Amino acid sequence: MTYYKVVLSGENIFFENSSDAPDPVIGFISCKLINTDTEELAIATAKRDLLVHWNHSFNSDRKLGMPKLAVEHIAEVRGWFKPKSKHDYYWFTDEEHKQAQIEELTQPPRQWFWRSAGKKTKSSTEE
Repeated sequence: MTYYKVVLSGENIFFENSSDAPDPVIGFISCKLINTDTEELAIATAKRDLLVHWNHSFNSDRKLGMPKLAVEHIAEVRGWFKPKSKHDYYWFTDEEHKQAQIEELTQPPRQWFWRSAGKKTKSSTEE
């Protein structure tokens, strides 16, 4: 079985802003890590899990409507460390905001455990 990172977007929801924000929320992005055999099954599982969570948490009173889901990104995740998203949903107010969030969620992981080239050259010049 393979891990897949699936990024989904949901639109056509009826979200009421509780603050005085000028731009209404029009949709959300969600990033799921799915362990399965195929990409198709990963997409189907991610969509099912998202809709179940959506209906149990945000839409229990059925006022927000059923979001129209779209796959924004899917990729195999290899290696020991698996990416984790900090939130279940990333809300967006326009297309530019949506694309910025997708870009952030689809970047490759940083190699934080490797020594950077700048540190190597600095220590070798001090000797």
